Amino acid sequence: MTNFIPVRPWVVSVLIALTLTGFTCRRKPADDGEHITPAAVPLAAEVLKKRLQDRRLTQVRALTAHARLYVEGEDVAADASANFIWVRDSALWVNIKKFGMEVSRALVTPDSFFLLNRIDKTVLVASRQDFQRRYQLPDGLPILQHLLLAEAWLPENVAFQADIKDSLHRLSGSDGRFLMNYRIEEGTFWLRQGTFLQPIEGQWLSQTCARFQKLPRSGSFFPYFRRIELFSPESGYFRAEIDFTQIEVNVDKPFRFDIPDHYQRLP
Repeated sequence: MTNFIPVRPWVVSVLIALTLTGFTCRRKPADDGEHITPAAVPLAAEVLKKRLQDRRLTQVRALTAHARLYVEGEDVAADASANFIWVRDSALWVNIKKFGMEVSRALVTPDSFFLLNRIDKTVLVASRQDFQRRYQLPDGLPILQHLLLAEAWLPENVAFQADIKDSLHRLSGSDGRFLMNYRIEEGTFWLRQGTFLQPIEGQWLSQTCARFQKLPRSGSFFPYFRRIELFSPESGYFRAEIDFTQIEVNVDKPFRFDIPDHYQRLP
């Protein structure tokens, strides 16, 4: 699945872009190739929307995971690791480590965003409105939840159209500011590709998902591999590969977000 969303909404991309510059370690990108069942007969837009909604992980109220990361951009190429703790509609906590040391930590809640940079010893604290404006998001935590769970964002005010493109079902529409274009596999109706684009600003984000496996303690499938690609005129091109491991669902895990007093607060 590939999801294109306005630049830098995926909190992992924000963390990496801000904290891993200077760590260089190039490698060959992972190959996520796998068989995809092609679509042969077009389906109506409402049918595809219903299929996508039926595949939502509604029974998952919390998720924790470890992930291996590879990041490449104009000024950075690095391997790292990350830990995720997500509680539905409440919080998304992420930390990034390099050489076993934490380099960044983020917390997104329904009304706030926090980002610690351990390298520069800085902290960014923003309201939901400032977070959306800073990273050009149509929403805050709900959008990040859709990305983490590999679910399509389907605003009620958007009239979607359906056809077949590149052997996948395509569902596309616009809310006047963001263009959405989702590609869906035949049979499984996994979201394989999508587009969320801001044409006026000239920026986009792509999330490609593969290696769908059943989640533990759940019959639902989850893409364990992600490739995120971002572009904006200001920041240029950026790519991150995320390989999820050690996933647990519906297990309460504590997390902390202490802000050291000596850290500089960013405007």
